[in-house]
Amino acid sequence: MGAKHVCFACRKAVNVSYAATGPVRCTDCGAELVVLPHRFRPPKKREAEEWAAAQYLVEQGFWYQHLNPDDFPDWTSGGYGNHVSYPKNLRVAKEFVEAYRAHKRKNL
Repeated sequence: MGAKHVCFACRKAVNVSYAATGPVRCTDCGAELVVLPHRFRPPKKREAEEWAAAQYLVEQGFWYQHLNPDDFPDWTSGGYGNHVSYPKNLRVAKEFVEAYRAHKRKNL
């Protein structure tokens, strides 16, 4: 497993090892790359709305980590793999941020 170096300006992601010390800037546009966990599934380049939602979520402190289902009182147990899915469009992403604000990443 590894991480993804993501450029929201170019809408691209590159798989890298967590130990990699590669470039911190995009080789195409020079924008600063964001390091996200392997759980981030980058949309296709043409899917602008999904990229906008992903960028908004990251800017709001949601870095595609699993949200702990034990923290949610209405969670129904179903075994391995139970976690909140990250939204794919901006409208739902804004609702997601409001609903799970207490679970965002604290150290940005």
